[in-house]
Amino acid sequence: MKRTIAVAALAVLTLSPLRAGDCGPLVRIVSLDMLPSSSTRVMVPTSIGDKPLRMVLDTGGYLTALTEEKAQELGLSIDVRPASRIVLLGGHVLRRFVTVSDFRLGRLKAGRLDYPLLPLGFMEPGADGILGADFLANFDLDFDFAGGKVNLFSQEHCDGKVGYWTDDPPIGIPIVREEDRAHISTHVTVEGKDAKALIDTGSPRSLMSLELAESILDVRDDDPRFVYLATGPNKTTGARRFPIKIMSFGGVEVKNPDIVLTPESQMRMGPRSPRMILGLSILRQLHLYIAYHEKMLYVTAASVHK
Repeated sequence: MKRTIAVAALAVLTLSPLRAGDCGPLVRIVSLDMLPSSSTRVMVPTSIGDKPLRMVLDTGGYLTALTEEKAQELGLSIDVRPASRIVLLGGHVLRRFVTVSDFRLGRLKAGRLDYPLLPLGFMEPGADGILGADFLANFDLDFDFAGGKVNLFSQEHCDGKVGYWTDDPPIGIPIVREEDRAHISTHVTVEGKDAKALIDTGSPRSLMSLELAESILDVRDDDPRFVYLATGPNKTTGARRFPIKIMSFGGVEVKNPDIVLTPESQMRMGPRSPRMILGLSILRQLHLYIAYHEKMLYVTAASVHK
C-alpha cells in the first residue's frame, strides 16, 4: 500500500514565495519539547482534536501509526485490511487501520487520513504511536538532544545554511533517500571501515547485521568476544554484543558505540533489510539536523552550542 501526505494538507502556514535563483533564511515552523520516556525514545506532544497524545519521532518508520491501545481508548472504528504489506522491524505486518480527522502537531494540522495500528504491547507504556517519514520528510527535522527540543524547519532556505546552534558550520554528510522515499541512509566508518547505515530515531538501540560484522570487523559467528542477549530489539532473536572502539560521521567521532549485532534475517523493514541501523544509543550523542530536500545530514557533538 502506498500512502503519501501532501504538505498542503499539513501546514497552517504560508511562506512568501521566492524568486527564481533566490534562497531564504532558516524558518522554524514548530518547536516541541522532548517528553519524558520510560525508554530512550524521542517522544513529543501531539493531539487528535482535544485528545492529547505522546508520539515517538521515527525517521526509520515510513508511515505514521497509532497504537491499538490508543485506538481502543479513543473508541475509533477499526478496519482490517488483509492485503496490507506494511512491515515493521522484526517482520510484524500491520493490517488494522483507523481513519482520523484533525491530527495536530503544534500549529500543523492533518486532514482526514488513514493510520495503521501498531499491535498490542508493541510500544512501551505512555507511547501512543509513531510519527513517520510520511509526515516528517515534508520538513527539515532538527534534534537538539542537549536542549531537549525537536524543531521542524521549512525546506525553503539556502542550502547548507542550517547551523543555527553553532558558530562553526556543522559537518554535512550526504544521505540517500531509499526507494520508498521515506527511509534515509548515510555512510559511516566503523573501526575505519565504510558501512551504509539507516538513520532511525525510532530505535532505542543501534544494530548491525552479523553478516556485515563478519565482513568489516573480521569476526566469526563463534567469536569468544560475543556477549549473547536473551532478546534483541523488537523481540528479535540471536542478538549479541561485540566490543567496537570507534565509529565516525565525517569528523564527528563516537567512542565505544553501543551497537547490537543480530542476524540480517531479523532486521527486515519492508521490502529490504538494512545491514546497519543507527538508533538513539548513538544519535543522542549528536546534534542532528536532517535536510530531506537537500539530501544532507548535518551533525555536531550534542554539547556544541552557541
